[in-house]
Amino acid sequence: MTDDNIMRELTFSNRDEFTRKPIAEKIIKLLDSDIDVSPLIIDGKWGTGKTEFCFKLKNLIKADSSNNYKIGYVNAFQADHTNEPLLTLISEIVSFYPKKSYQRKKLIKNAVPYLRLVGGIGLKAGLGFAFGRYAADIPEELSKGMETIEEGSKELIDLSLESLIEDQAEAERSLNTLKNVLTDITAENPVILLIDELDRCRPDFAVMMLETIKHVFDVENVQIILITNAEQLKATIKHSYGSETDSHSYLYKFFKYQINLPTTSKDKDNQSVKNNVTYFEKVVRDSKVISQEFKDNQFIYEIPTFLNVDTLSLRNIEQIVRCVEALVVFEDNKEQNQSPTVEQILMVFLSFVYMMDKDLLEQIIKRSINSDKFLGFTNSSRLDMTSSYVRSEILTDLSVKHLFLIIFEKISTIPFLDLPVSTIDRQSVMARIEVSLSKYDYIEDAHCDKYVKQTINNLLLFDIVK
Repeated sequence: MTDDNIMRELTFSNRDEFTRKPIAEKIIKLLDSDIDVSPLIIDGKWGTGKTEFCFKLKNLIKADSSNNYKIGYVNAFQADHTNEPLLTLISEIVSFYPKKSYQRKKLIKNAVPYLRLVGGIGLKAGLGFAFGRYAADIPEELSKGMETIEEGSKELIDLSLESLIEDQAEAERSLNTLKNVLTDITAENPVILLIDELDRCRPDFAVMMLETIKHVFDVENVQIILITNAEQLKATIKHSYGSETDSHSYLYKFFKYQINLPTTSKDKDNQSVKNNVTYFEKVVRDSKVISQEFKDNQFIYEIPTFLNVDTLSLRNIEQIVRCVEALVVFEDNKEQNQSPTVEQILMVFLSFVYMMDKDLLEQIIKRSINSDKFLGFTNSSRLDMTSSYVRSEILTDLSVKHLFLIIFEKISTIPFLDLPVSTIDRQSVMARIEVSLSKYDYIEDAHCDKYVKQTINNLLLFDIVK
């Protein structure tokens, strides 16, 4: 939810609104144990805060130096343009060791033959690009050969091709040598590689990364954690190998354990609350645009509790708050604050509608609301005001959900209330409704109708990238 530079410094002590530190602690216990857990998947849907959890986990592991881990982070999406997952992972491990160190030189020296084989890399430029500042450590003999090849020597090109054929014949030996070297140099300081964003990569690169993890990094002292959307990876596998592929079986032949990031957390009363609901309140309270009076309106935080926010990612929640911020900026000071509490509630509700259901928004604009659609969107049912017991219960403590049914019945032609047949009883119910509405500073139907139109017009002035 923040840029990488800020995120890299995040810890669970900074913030842990979804109570995920216990999950991270359990993962560390698995990594510290004698159980062979690598490769391990941490699974979460898009926009559920996986990357933030990844950095917090990394920092939590670093804070406990008892096992002397060397911990690396790889953003696979940023690396997929190289089309060389092995280069990406080896380069990250190389970065752990100082220049001219035994470990770095040994790893690069023994990685080169296999890298050249699997990647078709025969030019120093290719290795230089892959290793970055470590290009100086490429063996001198190979470097000189590459320079000559670059000069176009046919004889040396032929020799290079012969060398590649020989490398192919000795592929198993080269791979075993590389794995043995990885095991050796990580004996004193075990390595943990966190691989993020693989679900955003090109399908061919994602599959190559999985194959590389399986065939090269299944070694002692190196543990791989993949932070990803497992369902998206399955779709990627089907894209690469065909729709008939058993993508589930294919994916889980690579991984030994999967940790699922929960989409709910416990509130102060130990009640289960959806993460989107928790995050909505956090983003609103962190806003520099929304006023404190607005933030103190507790009714606005009830709105996502009854909407079907399961379809929304944390990024979508940020976009909804962005809508609210824009509406606050667009607000006409002459028109606002006539009924601030209900205005703020409507502003938030219409922002959710705007992001979640454009058809319903269009119906509200045209004042031709489909009752089933509106009731489904708000997870409501018609209000039975014919029963004295039911209406007494509803009107004694009118909820925000019921508030919307009353408001949109007043400003549309669709009734959401079942009223008594008797005129006297009906008038009595309507009078009680007016009293119940007073806790939301509801002043008059005309103002509410005008405010809904004004808010929707402001929403339609811009679009939020989804």
